[in-house]
Amino acid sequence: MPANIESLLTCMATMKEDYVRSPNASVRSSSFIYILHQYCIAQLRQAISPEFGVQVIPLADMNRPVNSTNYPRVRIDPEKLQLMQEVALFGSHKNKNTDIVLSHFSNGPQIIIGIRSQMSSVGKNIENYYEGIIGECISLHDRFPMAVIGYVYLLPTCSIKPGVDEVPDLEKAERLFSKITSRPDWRSAHDKYEHFAFLKVDFTTPTPTLLPTLPELEIGSFFDKLIETYNDRNVFNQIERSV
Repeated sequence: MPANIESLLTCMATMKEDYVRSPNASVRSSSFIYILHQYCIAQLRQAISPEFGVQVIPLADMNRPVNSTNYPRVRIDPEKLQLMQEVALFGSHKNKNTDIVLSHFSNGPQIIIGIRSQMSSVGKNIENYYEGIIGECISLHDRFPMAVIGYVYLLPTCSIKPGVDEVPDLEKAERLFSKITSRPDWRSAHDKYEHFAFLKVDFTTPTPTLLPTLPELEIGSFFDKLIETYNDRNVFNQIERSV
């Protein structure tokens, strides 16, 4: 089932309201990005058949102690996969707080999604962030080579922070992201994501506008592709898809 773009635009409108209200607090508290988290969780769940066993564990039910790993405070249903937010996974070099994880209670993470928005310093730092997300990809693939790892990256067409006049190089970002998507096989190099979604958003319009991107970076097919790749690698443990 393709991602619901109408719901995404509603999500973007809510994100804009949250950011405009207080740009610094919106980013520091993570309230801005958590809105996008909830959209991605809902779309991943909707891409899976309602009859297929998925236990959605809200962030409020995740225990997040300081300097320790996050874990659910609710009873795990072993008959289902767990869909969780803000999960600390062991990477090959250090622990990584992953944004969204679809996990099996005894076999670990099956689908992992990282999410980033860059609302400040949009005219620079893209190469530093690019290097960082490649490092995350390598670390997680080293530890979980068969896991299907996706990434969602949001960039505005221009900064909407008051007093800031910055415009990102969206074409450059698009070229960079196209180089680290479509990892074909779990035995392949670990520096590519299985799938990558690039959200180019114009927040200056009354209702935020989603700009087109390369076909391989579109959000519309992103969640379906994650499940399709998982099923290709797990012939005997398929996830039933929605139709």
